Amino acid sequence: MNNGRWSPTEEQFIRDNAGKLTLEQMADHVGRSELAVQLFIHRRRIQIGTVVKRNLVLEIIKLRYQHPEDFTPSTAFYKSIGLNQRRWWDIYFGRKPIIESEYLTISKYFGITLEEAFECRQLSLFDTEI
Repeated sequence: MNNGRWSPTEEQFIRDNAGKLTLEQMADHVGRSELAVQLFIHRRRIQIGTVVKRNLVLEIIKLRYQHPEDFTPSTAFYKSIGLNQRRWWDIYFGRKPIIESEYLTISKYFGITLEEAFECRQLSLFDTEI
C-alpha cells in the first residue's frame, strides 16, 4: 500500500511512458489505480500526443517561470487574453497551433517584449548548449 506520494521513479516511469502505454498498463506497473494515474498526468500537465512541432506557449511561460507547472491560469487571465479555457489548454498542450494574434496577446500578458517574443520563435541552430 502506498502513502499517496509518488516516488521519483514512479513519476519518471509515467513521464517516459505517457502516450506509449495505456493507463491500465501504467497503473499495473506502478501499483496504483487507473484514475490515480490519469489524475497524476492531469495535475503534472504531462503532454500526450502533441500536434505542433514547437510549443510556443510553453516557451513563453518558461521565460517567466522556471517550471511551467508553476503557472495556474485564472478567470482574469482568460478574460485579459481573450481565450476560453478549452482553447488555452489546446494550445498549451500543443493539440492545436497558436495563431499570431494569440501569441502576441499572451506575450503582452506576461510582460515579454516583442524582441523577446520573436527571439523565442527563432530556431536556434547554432546553439551549442549541452
